Amino acid sequence: MKLYACLFIYLFIFSANAEPLKLVSSTDNSEKSFHVAALKKFDELVRKYSAGKLVTEIHYRGSKEFPVLIGEEGSVNMMISGRSGVHQTVNITVVAAGNIALKVPILNFLTLPYIFPDFQSAIKLFQSDYMLTDINEIIAEKHKLRVLGWLVGGFRHMTNSKKPVKKLADMEGLIIRTPRNRLMRDTYLALGARVRPLNWGDTFSALEEGRIDGQENPYNVIFNSKFWNLNQKYVTNNDPFLWVGAILMNESFYQNLSPERQDAVKKAGLEASKYEWKWIAGNISESKQALLDHGMLISDLEDKPKWIAVTRKLWDKYYIIIGYGDKTKGKTVVDKVLKIFEK
Repeated sequence: MKLYACLFIYLFIFSANAEPLKLVSSTDNSEKSFHVAALKKFDELVRKYSAGKLVTEIHYRGSKEFPVLIGEEGSVNMMISGRSGVHQTVNITVVAAGNIALKVPILNFLTLPYIFPDFQSAIKLFQSDYMLTDINEIIAEKHKLRVLGWLVGGFRHMTNSKKPVKKLADMEGLIIRTPRNRLMRDTYLALGARVRPLNWGDTFSALEEGRIDGQENPYNVIFNSKFWNLNQKYVTNNDPFLWVGAILMNESFYQNLSPERQDAVKKAGLEASKYEWKWIAGNISESKQALLDHGMLISDLEDKPKWIAVTRKLWDKYYIIIGYGDKTKGKTVVDKVLKIFEK
């Protein structure tokens, strides 16, 4: 009996003093980005809700102590496979929906051109049971990914080095970088641009060397990337996409956590998302002003209905992809999303 009592005391002391489980997170964006803001908040919250049993180590572009470990596409592949990378396993990442959709077809609905009428529509969607439960279960079952929270980074604006773009006709001849997402590529082709899909990490050298004329991203990303140093002079508020993305974890890794740690991770992810929504809402005008301060010229569209009309034709083409080969199912997904916007 004394032996069991001693063993119990030993195990209690050992567990009380055990090292916390370190979750490695990585994003290919800078310290002042909304990606890192979300990951820092997640770290704070997961420590709180796990009583210090879970901590994170945040890697990001420009960090000397914890530099970025892998690009966005690589992060998605690693999250799906659950395998380690060249340096170490990444347990958590923040990735744009366009890059997730490369492997998760259903999420192409998030990059249908002009599907989001405004910022608040995205907030409605990402707080809905449809996204938090139905869509997450599909992603977990089909692709072994767990979405811990959805982020919003603001509407994506095009930049270029050649000329102000105010009308659809101004797009002719411009070489624009898009992510390696077919729908985003097809959108800019429909708008009349020449398109060069590139990984995010390759975009900087392509701009600097003049292999592309421009790219498109939210104000925050344009500012933190200092694109005025990479020949980008003109910004166009064309807004075909709202930057949305996810805090991701491998589903098997998540399922192997204890129920208490799963709860801590889920709560931290949801609350970190809500924090990021407020953070980016307050940052948009600040980032926009910073671009103006650095000499960039910002223009609004004079014929936006034309931009919407020429790209809306792509929706019908992509229903079959969103529905995993079933066009009707794909359209049903989009119709459900549009109804959530209307509530």
